[in-house]
Amino acid sequence: MDDQLEKLVENDLSIFSLDSFSVILGINPSEGARSPLLWNKVYSKEKKNIKMVPLDVKPENIKAVFELLECNPKCLGGAIAVPYKETIFNLIEDRLPESIKQIGAVNCFYRQIEGSENRFTGTNTDGEAALDPIYNLINDGPIKVAVLGFGGAGKAVLSFLLKYSNKDNTFYLFNRTKPSKVNSSIEFKLLNADNLGEKIQSVDLLINTTSVGSSLSKKQSPVPVELICKIKKSAIVYDIIYDPKYTELLERANKLGLKIINGLRMNMIQAVLAYGYTNDTALSKEEILKIMSE
Repeated sequence: MDDQLEKLVENDLSIFSLDSFSVILGINPSEGARSPLLWNKVYSKEKKNIKMVPLDVKPENIKAVFELLECNPKCLGGAIAVPYKETIFNLIEDRLPESIKQIGAVNCFYRQIEGSENRFTGTNTDGEAALDPIYNLINDGPIKVAVLGFGGAGKAVLSFLLKYSNKDNTFYLFNRTKPSKVNSSIEFKLLNADNLGEKIQSVDLLINTTSVGSSLSKKQSPVPVELICKIKKSAIVYDIIYDPKYTELLERANKLGLKIINGLRMNMIQAVLAYGYTNDTALSKEEILKIMSE
């Protein structure tokens, strides 16, 4: 089984001497994913012979890799990076709670024991973690919030924003295409990304949930430069990307004197939540966070 997995993964594996292991699935998480560093700090503190390992997987191999991991009793589960959050969701949709089905994507998978079965289920910590750095802001309102993108992260972030923020806030979703799956109970204004210029001057909080500006496209921004200068000086620009630490969007906003927030805090909270779902641990969330922050 390990030999089969090794053939389908692009990077070198180091799981054979471990009692158990967790993974992060993505196109190239071996080139900078933060989760292995954070999770492995906690494993070390708990004195467990367990590690999180990155798995670089091509799109044509992701289904086979996931099935091999599920059949491997040593695999506890783990994290899911772009672009596989929706792919894995489709593989385990029938095992997910309704609240996660509405999001349409998962970023964490773990063992669910039911009777004689020990299959993977999943959850989405994107939304809960994304709210952590802006919780007071979205509840002090009313404010106008613009969310860019409606992929796996965008769905989770918007869902949690609508559920946990001031009900008098106004929400705009900007996306290139009309989402194929939208919860009808969610109240927000759906606009094409080309219409961003019409609303950007009135926005108090701009949140980028797309992957534009990540390590795969560092010189790109989801907001054209001519529109960034239209953002009012009191607004906050929040990019959930954590690698690079300051994206092109944040760099431009910072030069204009705007307050900026990057995805590092969100990524940390995400890791804490996902570790708790995936692992049998006696540590509290606060204890996990402290260890990961050391």
